[in-house]
Amino acid sequence: MTQTSPRSSKYKKSKYKKNKPYPHRSSDNHEQAYITKHSEGLAIEDIDTAKLSSLVETSIEHIDTLKTARTIKRDSILSVAPPEEHAPELPADPDDTLPALRVVITPKNVKKLHADAAPLAENSIINRQDTQQLPSKHVPHESTTASRHDSTGTMTSGAERDSLDTEKLQNALSQTAQPAPLVPFQLEQQPLQVELPSLSKPEHPTPPTPLVQPAPLVPATQPQHKTAQPLVKRGGALLLILLLCVMVLQTLNIGQNSFIGAHGWAYVLAGPGTSNGPNLLKNINGHLHPTPGTVAKAQLTPAQYINLIIQGMNLDQKLGQMMIVQFVGPSYSLELSTMISQYDIGAVLIFSANQNIHDKAQLKDLIQQMQSNSNIPMAVAIDQEGGYVDRLATLDGPRPSEALIGASGDPSVAVAAGMQDAKDLTSYGINLNLAPVVDVTNVYNPQLYTRTYGNNPALVTKMASAYLQGLQKSGKVLGTLKHFPGLGDVAVDPHIGVPRLTRSLDNLNSIDWAPYRTLIQQGNIHAIMVTHELVTSVDATMPSSLSRKLVTGVLRQQLGFQGVIMTDSLTMEGILAYASESQAAAMAVEAGADLLMGASTASDVASMIDGIKHAITNGDISQPQIDASVRRILTMKYDMGLLPLPK
Repeated sequence: MTQTSPRSSKYKKSKYKKNKPYPHRSSDNHEQAYITKHSEGLAIEDIDTAKLSSLVETSIEHIDTLKTARTIKRDSILSVAPPEEHAPELPADPDDTLPALRVVITPKNVKKLHADAAPLAENSIINRQDTQQLPSKHVPHESTTASRHDSTGTMTSGAERDSLDTEKLQNALSQTAQPAPLVPFQLEQQPLQVELPSLSKPEHPTPPTPLVQPAPLVPATQPQHKTAQPLVKRGGALLLILLLCVMVLQTLNIGQNSFIGAHGWAYVLAGPGTSNGPNLLKNINGHLHPTPGTVAKAQLTPAQYINLIIQGMNLDQKLGQMMIVQFVGPSYSLELSTMISQYDIGAVLIFSANQNIHDKAQLKDLIQQMQSNSNIPMAVAIDQEGGYVDRLATLDGPRPSEALIGASGDPSVAVAAGMQDAKDLTSYGINLNLAPVVDVTNVYNPQLYTRTYGNNPALVTKMASAYLQGLQKSGKVLGTLKHFPGLGDVAVDPHIGVPRLTRSLDNLNSIDWAPYRTLIQQGNIHAIMVTHELVTSVDATMPSSLSRKLVTGVLRQQLGFQGVIMTDSLTMEGILAYASESQAAAMAVEAGADLLMGASTASDVASMIDGIKHAITNGDISQPQIDASVRRILTMKYDMGLLPLPK
C-alpha cells in the first residue's frame, strides 16, 4: 500500500491562490486533463464506466464555482501516473487504503460530461491513449517503450494492459477500502475541459486526433489588458523639463514684464493689442495701392507719409521708436531679437566695448539681420569720431582725431574726413554717426582729450560744418552734434559723476552754444545729443538731460532746433544719482527729448516704456507730445533714406 499523508477533518488549502491559473502542462501551452490514481507498484488503467461516472458526478458536485460550461471534446485522457510536483493534490481519508485521487481538468464545459461519457457504457474496457500525448515531464520516460506495473505489482506489457477486463478491475477494487470522497477544489475563473480517450485501441496505432486548441491561458503575473501607453515618453518629458528651465532662466534674465507683460512672449504669440500687424509699412502701402500694380492717385509728401505711419501705430510701437539701445556680443542674440521684434525699438548703438565688432563680414551681417527683423527700419548708430574714439580702427585702420583736423585749420581736411567716415559706415549699414563733438575746450578734461576741434568757437563751428558736409553728402549717413549744453569747461566725466557748468549765461551763449546756433541756422543738423550736467545759470537742481528749461527752453525754443534730441546714456552716474532708469526715461521725455539712450536689455526697454506710460496716465506727458517725437524720428529716417515714399 502506498502511504498517504494524514489529513484533518477539514480540507487542506490548495497552494494555488484564487484567480491564479495553474501551470501549463505542455510545451505548447495547452492545458491537459489528468485523472490519476496511484499506489506503490500499482497502475490501474482500465476503469469501469459506472465507477467513472460516479467519480465524475461526485467531482461535479464539488465544483460549485463553475457557473457556465463550454463544449467538451470526446477525446480525453485518462492516465494513471505518479503525482506531479506542481499539481494540486486531493487529501486522502485516514481510513482509506487507496492512494489519493488527483484530478486535473483543462478549461472547457464540464456540465456536458455525462452526455459525453455515456457512450463509455457500451464498452467494458477503456483504453488509454498513447502516452506520447502526455508531456514527457508528466509520464516516466520509459513509459512509452517499457512495460508498467499492473494492480498486483507484476510488470505487464502494453498488450496485456489492453486486455484487462472489467472483472479484474472489480476484483482489484474489492480488495481495497472504499475510495476517499473527492475533495472539492476551487477552479480558476477559466472554463475547464475534460477530454476522454477513444473506446477501443485500433490494431494499427494511428496519430491521435488533434485537439482543438483553446486560447492560451495567461499567467496571473501577466495582465490580460493592454498596458496604457504614457502620454509623454521619457525623452519628451526631459525635453519639456529642459524647455521649462530655459523659460524660467529667461524670465529671471529679462524680467517678468518682458516675459509675460504687454511686450513679452504674449506679444510674439498674439501680436500688438491693436489691429495693426507687424508689417506696418506694408499695410500702409496696401491701402495706398489696393490693386497690385496700380499707381496712387496722388504722390504723398514726406510729411503725409510719416503721418500715415504714425496713425497706424499704437502707443507701444511709438514708445519703442523712441528707444536707442545697446547690446552685448557680436551676434544676433535672443536679447537683441526681443528688443527689435517685440518692442519695435527705433535705433541701436554699435559699441566696440560691448564686443559688437569682430570683423567686417560679421558686422555687416549683424546689421542686415537686425534691419530684416525690424518692422520699421532702424537708425544704426556709432561713435566714429577718429583718434581716441575710433570704433572701426581694427577694421578700416586709424582715422584722424578732431584735434588733428582742427589743428590743420583747413576745412577741406574735415570734409575729406567726413566723406571717408561715410564710406566706411555705409559699407556696414551704419546710418547715424554720433559725431562731431562741438564742445569748446577751455579747461583740461581727460574725457575730451583730442576729441574737440579746439578752444575757439569759430574754429569749432567751421570744422564741424565742413565735416558734416562730407559726412552727409551721400544722404545715407547723418551726423549728431554733441554734447549739449557743453562739456568744454567742466573737469568731471558724467559717466562717473555729475559735472557742474558754472559759466554765466552770456558766456554760454557766446562760447558753448555758439556752434549749435550757427549750425542749426544752416539747416544741416538732424540730431543733437544732450549730456548730463548741472548748468547753474539755467537750472541748478536738475541735470541738463532731465531739465525742461535746458532741453525745451534753450535748445528747442531759444536755439530753434526742430530735429531729433537724444539723450546720452541714462544709465550714467550723472543720471542715476537723481532718478531710476524708468523715472529718468519719463523725465527726459517731459524735458523734451525724443530718443532715449541707455537700455541694453529687454527688461530695460520695458522699464523705460512703463515709466513713460505711467507719466502719460498721470498727465505729465501728452499723447501729442509723443506723436511729435515720433514724427521727428521718422523724418530723420526719411532723410537718411530708410523710408522712401510709396510709388
